[in-house]
Amino acid sequence: QSGEASNTLVMFLSDHGMPLPFAKTQVYHHSTRTPLLIRWPGVTRPASVDHTHMVSAVDFLPTLLDVVGIRHPEGLDGRSFAPLFKGETQVNREFVVKEYNENSGGSRDPMRAIQTKQYLYVFNPWSNGERVMATATSGTPTYHRMAQLAESDERIAARHTLYQHRVVEELFDVENDPDCLVNLIDSPAHEAVLTKLQSTLETW
Repeated sequence: QSGEASNTLVMFLSDHGMPLPFAKTQVYHHSTRTPLLIRWPGVTRPASVDHTHMVSAVDFLPTLLDVVGIRHPEGLDGRSFAPLFKGETQVNREFVVKEYNENSGGSRDPMRAIQTKQYLYVFNPWSNGERVMATATSGTPTYHRMAQLAESDERIAARHTLYQHRVVEELFDVENDPDCLVNLIDSPAHEAVLTKLQSTLETW
């Protein structure tokens, strides 16, 4: 009605995570890889799709500051993705940091993760082999079915145990293993990658 639709930037970011075990309230690939829709008439190319760059929610503020021409304050965690609107390249975004702290019931099961285009490193400081993680999916029919099938299927039983107790560190090649099924944390071939991602998280 205002007539400003053609002069308005619209960005839509979906909620994270399918309501399934290993998805909702997690930091795995399927938990945080969500759609981001952008419409800016005269700037963005209609129907264009970008599968190359990584964007985090913390990037919204610096992006909007760039759009309106305001200098960034010091200490921002985010990186502007405004160049992507024009099909250009985003700089200083080799990885994104992902975190989870607690569910709506107040159960604290903190997780931190570093995600690059190829690898995902996950740190679960709460995991001690005994504590059972309480997540938003623990009461769902899907979870109950997984627990039921675990009684007669060794592979599902292993996944169920991992889901409940997790391990302190996880490393996944998300390019080849987007479902995060193979933990490479003890792989000698990935020792250099692991060390770099651990250092990145510690620095952050």
